[in-house]
Amino acid sequence: MASWDRRSPQRLAAQRDAAVRKQVVDAVAPFSPFWRDRLTALGRTPASVATPTGLACLPAVGERDVCPDGDPAGAAGLVLQAGASGFALPAAGPSLRRPGARRLAAPGSYRAVVEADTRPTSYVFAGRALRFPVASTRSDLDLVARAGARLWQVLGLSRADVVVSALPCEPTALVQALSLAALAAGSPLLAPGGGRAAHALVLVDATALVVPADAAAQTVQDLDDRGAPMGSVTTVLVAGAPSDDERAALVEVLGGAGLSATVLAVHVPDGHRLAWGECRASAGASGLHTYPDLELVDVVDPETGQQTAAADGEVVLTQLGMLGTALLRWRTGDVAEAVTDAVCPACSRTVPRVVGLRRGALVPELALRGGAVPVDLRAVASVLSGRSDVADWRVVLGRSGRDGADELLVHLAPPAGADASAAAVAVARDLRLAVGLLPTQVVVAEVGTLPIGSGLTRRILD
Repeated sequence: MASWDRRSPQRLAAQRDAAVRKQVVDAVAPFSPFWRDRLTALGRTPASVATPTGLACLPAVGERDVCPDGDPAGAAGLVLQAGASGFALPAAGPSLRRPGARRLAAPGSYRAVVEADTRPTSYVFAGRALRFPVASTRSDLDLVARAGARLWQVLGLSRADVVVSALPCEPTALVQALSLAALAAGSPLLAPGGGRAAHALVLVDATALVVPADAAAQTVQDLDDRGAPMGSVTTVLVAGAPSDDERAALVEVLGGAGLSATVLAVHVPDGHRLAWGECRASAGASGLHTYPDLELVDVVDPETGQQTAAADGEVVLTQLGMLGTALLRWRTGDVAEAVTDAVCPACSRTVPRVVGLRRGALVPELALRGGAVPVDLRAVASVLSGRSDVADWRVVLGRSGRDGADELLVHLAPPAGADASAAAVAVARDLRLAVGLLPTQVVVAEVGTLPIGSGLTRRILD
């Protein structure tokens, strides 16, 4: 049988279809309180959405859909709540046969086995505009570790590599995924916390260094200034998909430190637990490689959450095989140029790749005059779209020429005969309720005179 990353399109499609059906029909639909209620509200049966095509017909959801009142406790509705009665449905064959004989003979022992596979025991935190816990069962962590072993192959690492992480010691999916990846691959990993990475580099001859994308260049510069030995480092893993500017700055600093290490991105989309990586053969040029038997990755219109064939869509994902927090059609806040099934031109892997990803682009942190705050542009678009008092609109992210503060400008064009002042007040009020802040300014204009330019979408400009 071909390796997981060399299978034919037909084989990959068959595996994906089977995994989607099992996850939707046997696990999520019956045991996820959120999705059970949502499918009922949409008038859809589990069987009708148990294919990739069927799933694509569902509106994508994010943290604000799950926690509409801002209370992260709502995320509990995403956790599968099967218990002993439902264990047979999501359980794999060997897992089912192992405790089956105990159910009648030793009920207590049976319950212990069921809890070991279905009870969440590990939590990380996700969410860009709203932080919420993501629960993992033991089997979920096994799946994350298995994906991590694959990640090491994509990155061109092996058990011979020694990894030092300069990431903060925080309960994030990325920190957890890298730890389990190193464990599964048999690579030593030292993760003392960002400020103590220099000490770890003194202790071992590290061959791989992990740095955060938003401070990659500064982290390496600080390590070099402190005299941390990095001469043995051949790979720098950038945690979080770096922008072109962040990658260029890192390469420049590495060159100044006398290092010619390969720079590769490792990224866990928000809410997810599997780490994607760039292949070593491409040196980061061919996108992030995914796992088609463990997840379904797609893009949607950032403004509506609906399926789109256009470029620069929001990345959405469906997890396959997860029994703790289980996500279907989850909006990550990342924007990508495309998700392509074409064979990677560099490494010849046949798995889907996410190309041109911009992490968190739809929930940027803006340095407004009142302080830094994440702004969910998807929620902004939801407030402005479909209103009877707004014929068209634009959102412009800019910077004040007066004090350099970020600005969120809303331009709206009321329909003919509408009260423009009332529309502006209503929009500002609704944005405050939905997003938690007032726009810097609401500008009323006529249809046809709204700002134009490049941006995240046709109507969200930056």
